[in-house]
Amino acid sequence: MDERGERVRTALRAGLAGTSRAIAGLREQLEAVAATDATVLLTGETGTGKGLAARALHRLSQRAPRPFVHVDCAALSPTIIESELFGHERGAFTSADGRHAGRFELAGEGTIFLDEIGDLGPRLQSKLLRVLDDRRYERLGGVETLVMRARVIAATSRDVRRAVREGAFRADLYYRLAVFHLEVPPLRKRLEDLPALVATGLEQIARRQGLPQPLATEGFHALLRLHAWPGNVRELMNALERVLVRARSRLLTAADLEGVLEPELSSEAPPQRGSSGDDPQTAPRTLREIVSAREAEERRLILEALLATRGNVNRAAQQLQMARGTLRYRMQKYGIDESA
Repeated sequence: MDERGERVRTALRAGLAGTSRAIAGLREQLEAVAATDATVLLTGETGTGKGLAARALHRLSQRAPRPFVHVDCAALSPTIIESELFGHERGAFTSADGRHAGRFELAGEGTIFLDEIGDLGPRLQSKLLRVLDDRRYERLGGVETLVMRARVIAATSRDVRRAVREGAFRADLYYRLAVFHLEVPPLRKRLEDLPALVATGLEQIARRQGLPQPLATEGFHALLRLHAWPGNVRELMNALERVLVRARSRLLTAADLEGVLEPELSSEAPPQRGSSGDDPQTAPRTLREIVSAREAEERRLILEALLATRGNVNRAAQQLQMARGTLRYRMQKYGIDESA
């Protein structure tokens, strides 16, 4: 194995950190697909790491020495994105006072990453399909035919299969892009990876900020596990950076998350009728009490699911909408036997 490839794999393990089956499988797929020149479609919720996966594909490929060009399709208006992708000649439109090279041209024989491709309108979808099929295009206002030599990687946080069924996204373009279709899992479905992600994130942030390496306590991790993480890994890294900048000690506790994680955004339901949450005099007030109350509620929900499924962990995990590995981890944490 060459030295560069090993460095990239190390970076990949750090960026997509964790030992869960979901993330380990994704890393294996990325390494296998990187050796090909096929188009790749990365799907997953916002903040899961699709951009990181795209860069890893480029850096692991033979195209690594050549450009990696990122195009955020959601950030560009329909009137601008066509010129940005394909370029334009002087006079192509009112403000076109000279020739402009598009992103396909700038990518050369490297990789072009079309981020949030699900936001492209019908006209651009048709034009992109032609480029993928013929590997040829023209600048706006031009007659010279240019050859597209770059590898195409696309990503979207939309449900692209549903968009195809509803007619919002071309089926032929979807199949052309999804020669390899890789799903980047949300953080809530791989909570067992939180310790690795936190350790990696804290190390990177501390190095970047010139701060000493911090240590996270179990209380710190416990509160993180109770959050819903709608923004996924990106939200986690932003939270860790805020914590680290404000922290007064190298030892991070649950108290350091106060004001960073909002309790009402937790993935767990609010206290049910009959719990201490009904009485404002007995409602938990400190972060430690919040963690304890939520863990008690989580244990109750797990026990109810196991009882309803007669101890079938797979069905209980489906009922609770969590990964089987996450459920087993939490059962072990709370001392719950499968026969419970």
